Amino acid sequence: MANYSERDRFHDGAVTARIQVLAQAIEAKILVVDDDDLELALLSDWLSSCGLSVRQANNGAEALKCLAGEWFPVVLTDWQMPIMTGIELTEKLRARNVTDTFVIMLTVLDGDFDFERAYEAGVDDYLSKKRSRVELLARIHSAFATVRLRKALSDANARLTTLESARTNTPTINVGPP
Repeated sequence: MANYSERDRFHDGAVTARIQVLAQAIEAKILVVDDDDLELALLSDWLSSCGLSVRQANNGAEALKCLAGEWFPVVLTDWQMPIMTGIELTEKLRARNVTDTFVIMLTVLDGDFDFERAYEAGVDDYLSKKRSRVELLARIHSAFATVRLRKALSDANARLTTLESARTNTPTINVGPP
């Protein structure tokens, strides 16, 4: 995050404004999971300054406890953590059929196998910790947009199910001759 230029400040402002607009339809909350206290504090403070409500967890197990009591549209997690890794956290979420939370893996691991392993576990997006602030904000923007679309699709499917159920449970009345 070195060399924070005027251009970066402009992009931060533009993307932050878009995140806030997108988040109006859903809660602008993000769970940040990292065992590095400094990284956790820096990311959380910065995301808070972008208008997001931020909650922190130091590992996957703490994150699961947070997620058991509160819904977060977006989880930003490190991979390598003690007690429970970001991969294990994601696998447990997906095993519990938690599909309405967008998981972004933020890690130093950047090999081809790492990408494949993360996506296989159910991660929605994958970023290197070497990324720029602008890129991270753009990915978070995309995450909120995706959650919003998933919610709209889920609502539409529920409405269609209700309509189909009402249609099939309604007796058919013959109006014409037998």
